[in-house]
Amino acid sequence: MVEEKKDSVEQQKKVEYYAALVNAWIQTKMDHDKVLITLSAGGIALLVSLLSTVGVKQYWELGLYILAALCFLVTIVACIFILERNSKHIENVLAKKATEDYLLSRLDGVSRLFFIHGMIFSLLIGVVTAVKQLNEC
Repeated sequence: MVEEKKDSVEQQKKVEYYAALVNAWIQTKMDHDKVLITLSAGGIALLVSLLSTVGVKQYWELGLYILAALCFLVTIVACIFILERNSKHIENVLAKKATEDYLLSRLDGVSRLFFIHGMIFSLLIGVVTAVKQLNEC
């Protein structure tokens, strides 16, 4: 009898531990998407302010701004779709209708890829702006 209670308590601890891990994993994934949205929106704001203060003299420079802004915009849109689809996916998993969502995996990859490209284009803009400033001195 005492042994059964001990086994039951241990089983409850394992279930609670697993539930806490799953909850932490879900929260981390959602926080990741929220951070990408925030950073991408900040990247667009930075690009707009840099464009309005420094300006461009060549079409290819404008192209860098457009590419960076589009990459950040795609990141934001992908992350918004991810956040919306996450709740439906969790409902499907709980109802045992699905275990994996191919679209969520693809959107996650798209958001990361476009965010990285947005950062690279922004870095290139920073280098071009710095070189222009040095040449003016």
